[in-house]
Amino acid sequence: MRYLCHVAYRGNNYVGFQSQINGLAIQDVIQEQLEVIFKEKIKIIMASRTDSKVHALDQVFHFDAQKDIDPYRLKGSLNALLPKDIHINKAEVTASDFHCRYNCKGKYYRYIINTGEYSPFLDGFAYQCFYDLDLEKMIAVAKLFVGRHDFSSFNTTPLEVKSDQVRTIFNLDIEKRDDLLLIDIKGDGFLRHMVRMIVGTLIDVGRGQKTIQEVQKMLAEPSKDTKRYNIDACGLYLMKIYY
Repeated sequence: MRYLCHVAYRGNNYVGFQSQINGLAIQDVIQEQLEVIFKEKIKIIMASRTDSKVHALDQVFHFDAQKDIDPYRLKGSLNALLPKDIHINKAEVTASDFHCRYNCKGKYYRYIINTGEYSPFLDGFAYQCFYDLDLEKMIAVAKLFVGRHDFSSFNTTPLEVKSDQVRTIFNLDIEKRDDLLLIDIKGDGFLRHMVRMIVGTLIDVGRGQKTIQEVQKMLAEPSKDTKRYNIDACGLYLMKIYY
């Protein structure tokens, strides 16, 4: 039996979603409770390997189990056992050949920037920016990323690990709500730290630290040696996985 789950979580207390040797991962916590429920060894497969401090509103994972449990009851049982910073939004039975990563058609991320006074309530949940930002320039540069590009200049995945670093960005929108900047990025896939480096570049442009022409060159002449800014993970949210 293959089960599919949608999960929301705060990433502050974890080293990321995927199990790692250097600390507690969200995968570890969920698997431990699934094994309590199913009385068997469970390994979950996630749609996106979110990093330490990254949050999610709608992460997706699947797993196989021998026992047949009603999905609604599974959701309730799992939420009763999980800590309050992890919550299962939905559980269902899916086809045996469905794969939450390989069947994925796209992902939607949001990055939140606080441009106003430091807020203790946003600590760990938004990047607290103390610089004046030129929003018009940031919006102009955001348009450069839309489309199909080689994003080697904007991620930390080594070329020897993944030689093809061409990805498609469907939308990159910036919206200001009072003191908050919401940067929404939708694409067919993202490499390690790709969203954070794109956002960091937008901030550099907004601060006057980087020109539009320099960003154009980074896209036209992709290189791992180019100077990049990997912004803090705390403001990053996985909003939705598309199938």
